[in-house]
Amino acid sequence: MSESRVLPMQPRRYLGLELAGAKNQKTSLAVLEYYPREQKVFLLDVYDRITAHDEQTGDEALIETIREAISQEKNRVAKLGVNVPTELPPCILCVRKSCLTTGKCGEPSVKWMHQVAKRAEEEEIGVNINEITPYTQRPFEIWARYKILPYLAKDYRFEIDEALGGNRAPLTARMHYLRRRLGATPIVEVWPKLTISSIAQALSLPKRLILNYRKPEEGYAARVELLETIAMKKGVFIYDRDLKKLGQSLTAFDAFVCAYTALLSDRDMTVKPPKNFPKGSTWVEYFPLQGLGIGGKR
Repeated sequence: MSESRVLPMQPRRYLGLELAGAKNQKTSLAVLEYYPREQKVFLLDVYDRITAHDEQTGDEALIETIREAISQEKNRVAKLGVNVPTELPPCILCVRKSCLTTGKCGEPSVKWMHQVAKRAEEEEIGVNINEITPYTQRPFEIWARYKILPYLAKDYRFEIDEALGGNRAPLTARMHYLRRRLGATPIVEVWPKLTISSIAQALSLPKRLILNYRKPEEGYAARVELLETIAMKKGVFIYDRDLKKLGQSLTAFDAFVCAYTALLSDRDMTVKPPKNFPKGSTWVEYFPLQGLGIGGKR
């Protein structure tokens, strides 16, 4: 039997990175292992509070941690899911010598963004239509605002952070720097809030979990209940010590969500882009909003 036919049945490894600023202690990495024959997923390790130490910078410590997780079973690493933008907005990458107003821009991705917003306004989907700023926003952020959030229950909705908005810009820049140092590791972008909201809606989980899981006080119990539900319904094994760690740390929890979403992506269980989605633009992996006709399974 050829190697290409054997490999899919071998264990596969998925990493999840919750990236924070290089100078704080909130970056986390989760490592999952998937066994196709048994249809089981195991949480192997959680690296929490990855930060500068001794003579290492925060970036050096993070790259070393990722390489350590990869080098253990190099051939098994399938995907790395990250919680921050892996692509810059179209205006930042544009090389045109002159610039028209955004409404008349001929750049395909910018035109697509305006078309989606205009269609949403005509369809009266019940959300405010905001001005398009392609120097801070990317196509997926427009898709999420007008084609995903309106179809989530109100309690499951969340604020969308733009790639170069005030909260995301430093992390987008850091990821742009780090990506070149990760070699050929396949990377997918994940929004942990979107994964949790879509899974919660698909599984009809209590709304209180979504309302509480990111809170400082009520968050621990809500995160543990979410993890126990995913473990029971989706065949994910989490040791008690790791369950406690994920419950105590929101960043570690989000790292797990990134790794799990990367696994779903690799198993063709995430939503695919619409046929007219701009070529070359980053698509964020997320679980299908079942029964709503949004995207679909790959």
